Amino acid sequence: MKIENPPSIKDFDFNKYIECFKKDGMDSFIAETDKRYFYWSEIKHRPNLPFESPEKAWETIKTHRFIGAKRLFFGKHEFTYNLTSFIQEDLHNFDLKLIGGLYKNSITPQEQQEYFKNSLIEEAIASSQIEGAATTTDVAREMIKSGRKPRTESEQMIINNFRAIREIENRLDEDLSTELILDIHQIMTVKTDATIYAEKFRDHPIYVKDHIDGEIAFTAPEFSEVNQLIEQLINFINSEKEFYHPIKKASILHFMIGYIHPFGDGNGRTARALFYWYLIKKGYSLLKHISISKAILNSRTSYNKAFLKTEHDDNDLTYFIMYSMKSLRVAFQSLVTYRDKKREERQKASEIIYELTQKGFNKRQADLLGYLFIKPKAKITVPIYSKRHDIVRQTASRDLVDLEEKGIVFKSKDGKTMVYELINIEKIGNYLNK
Repeated sequence: MKIENPPSIKDFDFNKYIECFKKDGMDSFIAETDKRYFYWSEIKHRPNLPFESPEKAWETIKTHRFIGAKRLFFGKHEFTYNLTSFIQEDLHNFDLKLIGGLYKNSITPQEQQEYFKNSLIEEAIASSQIEGAATTTDVAREMIKSGRKPRTESEQMIINNFRAIREIENRLDEDLSTELILDIHQIMTVKTDATIYAEKFRDHPIYVKDHIDGEIAFTAPEFSEVNQLIEQLINFINSEKEFYHPIKKASILHFMIGYIHPFGDGNGRTARALFYWYLIKKGYSLLKHISISKAILNSRTSYNKAFLKTEHDDNDLTYFIMYSMKSLRVAFQSLVTYRDKKREERQKASEIIYELTQKGFNKRQADLLGYLFIKPKAKITVPIYSKRHDIVRQTASRDLVDLEEKGIVFKSKDGKTMVYELINIEKIGNYLNK
C-alpha cells in the first residue's frame, strides 16, 4: 500500500499563522482539522479550502499541530502527538459512557464466561489472519474448541496466538520487560517458520515491502539500535512520572513495537498482544471480553494507513492513536450489542416460560423450553436436567419423555449418552399459539 508523502515544511512562519485567523471560516476549518485530523492527501483534494492552494493549507495545519505537539524521543528518533480537545472528549466518553455503561448494565456472569471464550478464540484467529493465516474462522474455531492438533502453519499460528493471550493474563502483575516481550514472541512463533527468530532480537536489517508492487514501504531502524530502543520503550511504558491515558500509552506501545521491528518476523502479533496486555493491566478488564484484532482485521486498510501516515508525516503518532481508539470503540460496541441481545433473549424467555406454564407445562419443562428457545441447538440429558432442578432421575425422565410425546423434543444417542434436543423453535410457537 502506498500513500503520498506530504509537502516538507522546513520553517514555520508563526506570524503568518496568526494572521490567517483573520480569514472568514478559519476557526471552523482548524476545528475540523483537529477533529478529523486530516492527512495531506485529504487536504490536497478537499474543495473550498480557505487558502489559495492545498500546500498553503497544509503549511497552516502543520504549524498549528507543531504549536500544540507533545514530543517523545526513542534513541535518535523523534515522535510527536497532539492531544486535541476532540481526542480528550473521545477518551472521556469511552471511559464514562461505553466502559462505565457496560459496568453499570453488565451481562450476567454466565454470559460473560461464554462471550469471553468466544472473544478469546476470535482474537487468536483474527490476529493470525492479519498476518496471513489462511485458515477459515469456522475451521480454526473448531480446532481450538475440540483441542485437535494444528495441521498447517496457519493453524499453528492461531494456536500460538491463543496460548500467548492466555499467558498474558497470567503476567498482569509484571512490568514491561525484555523478558516479557521475548516470551510472548517465543510463544507466538513456536513450530512455525518464524521460530528461527525467537528468543532474540534481530541482527539484520528489515525492509517492509509493499505487497502489491514489491517496493520498500518502510525501513526499520538499524539492528544495532534495537536493544537501546526497546530499553527506552520499556522505561517509557513503566514510568509513572507523567500521566498518559492508558489507551494513548498502549497505542504508542503497539506502534513502537511495529516501528522498531525487533524481530525478524512476528512483530505484529507481538505488538497487538502487548497492547491487549497493557490495557488489561491498567484496569480495562472488560477487554478480555472483546477481540481487538477482529476490529482491526475488518478495517485492515485503515490499520495499515495509520502506520504509514504516522511514518510519512514526521512520525506523528496522532494518526495511530486515533485509529486505536476507533478500533476499540468498534470492538466494545460488539460487546454492547451482545449484552443487549442477551437481555432481549432473557426477556423473551421469561415471557415464554410464563405462557407455557399457563398452557399446562410444569415449571421445570417451561424453564427448559425457554432455555432451548435461546439455544435451540443445545442438548439435554436426564442427569443434567435432574441436577439443574434438584429432582430424582425418574422425575426428570418423566418430564423429558412427556415433551418428546408432545412432539417438541426428540431423543437420540450421542456416543453412549442419550440426549434430548429441540425439534425446532416452531414447535414451541405452536403451543404458545394454542
